[in-house]
Amino acid sequence: MGNWAKQARLAMSNRDYTQAGDFFKMDGNHRAAIKAYLKAQNFVEAAKLQEQLGKVKKAQKLLEKNGKPQDLADFYIRQGDTEQAIDIFRQSGMLFEAAEMLEKINDLTGAAGIYEQLGFHEKAGVIYGKIKNLDKAISMFAKVIHKLEREEGPNSRARILKFRSWIANMHVGAKRFNQAGEIFREINQPDKAAKCFVKGGNPIKAAEIHLAMNQFEEATNLLRGVQSPESRTLLGKISFEQGQYREAVTLLKGSEEHELIIKANELLGNYKEAAYHREKIGDLKGAADMYAKAMDFQKAAILYEQTHSYREAASCFERLKKYANAAKLYHHAKHRYKAGECLYKINRLDDALQQLQMLDPEDENFPEARKIMSEIFFKQGDYSVARKLLEDVVSKAVMDDNNMPYFYLLGRCLEEEHDYDSAKRYFERIMARRVGFADVRTRLKRLSKLAPRNESSFSTSRSMFSPNDLTVGEIIAERFKIVQTIGKGGMGSIFKVRDLSLDRVIALKVLLADRGNFEELKAELITARDLTHPYIIKVFDIGEWNNIGYFTMEYVDGQSLKTYILNSPNDNIEKKIQLLIRICEGLKAAHDQGVVHRDIKPQNILITEDFIPKILDFGIARKVTQTRKEKNISGSPKYMAPEQIQNTMTDERTDIYAMGVIMFYMFTLREPFLARTAQEIMLKQLEEPLPEPMSLNPKIPYWLCEIIKKCCMKSINMRFNNMGELIEELQANVF
Repeated sequence: MGNWAKQARLAMSNRDYTQAGDFFKMDGNHRAAIKAYLKAQNFVEAAKLQEQLGKVKKAQKLLEKNGKPQDLADFYIRQGDTEQAIDIFRQSGMLFEAAEMLEKINDLTGAAGIYEQLGFHEKAGVIYGKIKNLDKAISMFAKVIHKLEREEGPNSRARILKFRSWIANMHVGAKRFNQAGEIFREINQPDKAAKCFVKGGNPIKAAEIHLAMNQFEEATNLLRGVQSPESRTLLGKISFEQGQYREAVTLLKGSEEHELIIKANELLGNYKEAAYHREKIGDLKGAADMYAKAMDFQKAAILYEQTHSYREAASCFERLKKYANAAKLYHHAKHRYKAGECLYKINRLDDALQQLQMLDPEDENFPEARKIMSEIFFKQGDYSVARKLLEDVVSKAVMDDNNMPYFYLLGRCLEEEHDYDSAKRYFERIMARRVGFADVRTRLKRLSKLAPRNESSFSTSRSMFSPNDLTVGEIIAERFKIVQTIGKGGMGSIFKVRDLSLDRVIALKVLLADRGNFEELKAELITARDLTHPYIIKVFDIGEWNNIGYFTMEYVDGQSLKTYILNSPNDNIEKKIQLLIRICEGLKAAHDQGVVHRDIKPQNILITEDFIPKILDFGIARKVTQTRKEKNISGSPKYMAPEQIQNTMTDERTDIYAMGVIMFYMFTLREPFLARTAQEIMLKQLEEPLPEPMSLNPKIPYWLCEIIKKCCMKSINMRFNNMGELIEELQANVF
């Protein structure tokens, strides 16, 4: 007995039947081994030994009765009956094993179908590809890609690109070249994409790819003979990339390649064409830039304004000399200096001043703004203000061609202020530098001939003749030639005259000799001369001639406020309120210097053609600090405040009362207190309430009625406290 047999019997005694079977098999005792395996219920090993002994039927029955499907299938595979094995796999639900077996026997269609059924789309796709079922293969790989996109794993992107490349190649296999080309282009395989498009008969797309790779020659060759808008566009792009901009513009004309057309035109200097295309694509700011470069400032300005590029729009309008438009837009852009400069150029002097005076002294444009302001004040006859500005300008300037006009203007200011010696010095400096500058030579000659001013006191004796005897052509004080009689009143006569010394037209008022103490009146006129404001008539000179006192002032060619009120009843309320605000601003300027007018009425306010008010007749004005009881009542009864009539203390609220009466008259066309005599009118001012403005004109707004009534309160303490409050109230309700 061999050793394996002993080991087998020992295993049997230990009931380790499988081991016993193994030992019997090694000992060559197959029958004993089969029995041991059967005792161990190891039917697979038992069947294999029976197969070896040629007992195939027994082995088959044993496995059919006791074996697992896998064991039985393996038996059939060993026997070469794969179909039977596949049936067993299918019957037992072992489809993956069935597919593998089908794949082994080269039944690829069957294998792919089972893999697809089981969701093994990649294996199915590969097999469908092998059997040239390309549509099914593409479908399988598309499902794989969809799954990878949802997973977003670390290698998902690389695998997606791989499967998309496979799909593209399968489209090539199916001769769907254009579809393949699109995929190759999407996965950044341009060479393959271009070849596919060429094979697919789509040279346009192939050329696009070559163009993107800067392969201009290849792209051009593909487009030869292709007559289509797309071909022209591509050839235009190629020309642009090669620097042939003129040809590019020609080829791209009519296409939607606006950006390229714009760039080409800009490089060629065709700015209008570039602007047109920028406008077409909605780039209005860019279009405006191009129109400006093309010197078409009108179109540029309009587009700049539409895009709220106010400074650029203003600059264009300025180039067109449309200074009003430019000023408005510079104002929107908060460029005070340029707004003021443009307003100055169109002679809107007050508006220009308003802009320039808002400039910060630290602003880089402030020195230039100061020069313009000095010119404005000079034009308006505010020589002392202009002089102060100019003195600051010339103190920091060298007398060169740029600054010489300001040295000259300073000389003119000094001349107007009768500081002839100082004026001569500036004119002499200019003449030493440039003999032909302006009219300095003539002015120097004229200044040297001027006689010293006569400062003798005014004689209290009666004039040798009445001012009423003065006629046109007569010369007063050897200097003022009467041009026209403007008017005559209780205080004297007023003439339009020419100042022969300074060669300018001014107004001259001659005072009646018996109208009180001239020295007192002269002091009040000096107070008026110190007032400097665009809305106040400027007083220039005070003097005497042939025992007649006179003073000169700014000449205004306009109508009185009374004439305006009567002739323009239908003007809109906003326009009238704006005028009233300006009048109040002029009075406020006087009040700020401590001066109360005390005789405000429509006849004492002139309106220029530019609708600018000019307040005159500050002849009975008083400093607030000098306000006192007067020997005689001064003022116009219809516009006098109760405190004036009662000859008590007056202040700026006295002028506010008069403004209230003016507003009543402006909006009702009737003065509130009327009577046959001045005494009766003054009595009504003291005792009767103000008529209700709306009873005379129902169209007056309620808020305006309230303002008028507050101005005309009998008690001075119940009116607006100052002119600033009245201005704010008017502005708040209109603007």
